Amino acid sequence: MTSQELTIEIFTRLKKHKIFIACAAVLFAIILSIFALKTPVTYTSTAIIFPLTASNDNNATSSALSALFSGGDNSSNPFSDEASVNIIELALSRATREHVALIKDTSPGNKTIGELLLRDVNAHRSFMEPEIKIPTNEDSMLAIVTKIFKENLAATINKNNSFVLSYTGRSPEVVRTISYGFIDKISTFYIDLKREKAKRDFEFASRKVDSLRNVMHLKDSKLIAIDQKTLFTNTNKMEFKVPTENLITEKQMLRQQYAIAVANQQNAAYKLQKATPVIKVLDSPDPPYDVQKRSPILYGIIGFMIGLLLSFIYLSFRIFARYAREEISKAIYGQEVPPVGRKSQMAA
Repeated sequence: MTSQELTIEIFTRLKKHKIFIACAAVLFAIILSIFALKTPVTYTSTAIIFPLTASNDNNATSSALSALFSGGDNSSNPFSDEASVNIIELALSRATREHVALIKDTSPGNKTIGELLLRDVNAHRSFMEPEIKIPTNEDSMLAIVTKIFKENLAATINKNNSFVLSYTGRSPEVVRTISYGFIDKISTFYIDLKREKAKRDFEFASRKVDSLRNVMHLKDSKLIAIDQKTLFTNTNKMEFKVPTENLITEKQMLRQQYAIAVANQQNAAYKLQKATPVIKVLDSPDPPYDVQKRSPILYGIIGFMIGLLLSFIYLSFRIFARYAREEISKAIYGQEVPPVGRKSQMAA
């Protein structure tokens, strides 16, 4: 069989079964159009969060959040590289997701966000998705909800070094509630951690001051004891003079350390008294959201093309197989395998 005969036979077979091809194409177009219509619409909220810092504490471009997570107060970016990793891990952590899932919503029914999320998923599920049974056990409910949060939550640092939090859901109301829940929990954790850090810095500085004060009192006691023991002796002797000079030198060094420690204690106390961290939401997670919806027309066209392709493959497979068998036989044996009809005629 030549390539021309192959082409003619294929077109003849396709023309003979054109009704079958059209029905298959229309069937696949209808299936994919229904699939697009039944696929739930998704809404994506985006919130941009920026930390506010008092100008007396940091430079104009420094950040309290950067100071908190990177350990310093003089950062040129709102979120340093180390802070970026930590704040993203905080947003995506299981603990944060569990706290958000347990938040009580203000809507009638006093349901948690986790329960609202599961009901929303069941109300907007596609025909291929099974219904989620809402567990009565809190641990089981948290396991399901945290998994859904993990799949739909995104946290990044944009080019302006601001924290960007995005969440994708199936209804605008639930998306808004969940987005504000995450912002609230992240802000609360940040504020508590900032105050806890200032409190621990003050306690450490206070312990340092007390320790140095006790050591200085101990040196004073030793000097007084030496003075009392040498009332009727020659204090110019080396055995009495050297210990006294060493104690005085050590006390002078302790005084310098004590002055530095007191200054650190006062600085820590000042920070503790005015530790009022604030996080500003520059772009609130409010509508309008980024809507993603599958077009039934586009999916119908894709299904129509798939139907045509599958029909062509189904109807042309035997012809191509016979052509390939003949070409292989010709290449190996130097002769063409006769068609089935030709064999029967030769046998007759």
